[in-house]
Amino acid sequence: MDKGGRLIPIKERNRLGIKAGTEFQVSADNGVLILKPALHAQLYVDAGHRNWGKEAFLDAGDSTFGEQ
Repeated sequence: MDKGGRLIPIKERNRLGIKAGTEFQVSADNGVLILKPALHAQLYVDAGHRNWGKEAFLDAGDSTFGEQ
């Protein structure tokens, strides 16, 4: 651990895609510290865009659906 309290070297954080604010589940097994990214409840949405309201496209940017 460095003086700033950082435990995972930047090279490994970059390789694993760990960003500031990532939450972890922490456990120990026979003296080995185990860090697992915390998984939050999945959000499911209706994929049938025909059921979406106009508000779904208020900030759609350059997104397109169907043929171009």
